[in-house]
Amino acid sequence: MQSIHPRRVRRPLLALVALVLAGLAFSAASNAAADPVAKHAKPERLVVRGDATVVDAPCPGGLCITFADGTFRGTAVGTGAYTGDLTVKVAEAFPNGEEGICAPIEGRIVLGAGTPNRLVLGVAGDSCQDGSGPVTATSFTGLARFTVKYGTGTYAGAHGGGLASFLEDAADHDRMTLIGRISR
Repeated sequence: MQSIHPRRVRRPLLALVALVLAGLAFSAASNAAADPVAKHAKPERLVVRGDATVVDAPCPGGLCITFADGTFRGTAVGTGAYTGDLTVKVAEAFPNGEEGICAPIEGRIVLGAGTPNRLVLGVAGDSCQDGSGPVTATSFTGLARFTVKYGTGTYAGAHGGGLASFLEDAADHDRMTLIGRISR
């Protein structure tokens, strides 16, 4: 049997649906405000430029490179000191196409070294000799991916990643560029 008042039935039903949806929206907003991770979910662009001196020495697995006296400047991280330790896997070297060599690199970079606000990055990629000649007298170009391993202080809980380039001249001066995203 049909109701003689169909509008009376629809109005309470629509009001009930609207009330449930409003309650769900309020609950989601309350949960987001109470969840400290939710407010850090939006990634920021990260662009960092750094300058350092390269100190290298033989080590297990290849050639160990340390970035000494590093300084950086960038978006989302400001300015400061940085350090880095990379291993060049000499045993896995391959030709660069110009009678020189390339080899895989991996290691870490610490932005904010020596401060309570540090961002530790894992790095993996390749480094190639520019041209040919003695490796101790030529420049190198490194391209790699980086990932945020962890952060301390204002970077606690940070995550993200991107691309890294390293330009080392024959005088052991390195220019680093990081381009990516970070969420905190």
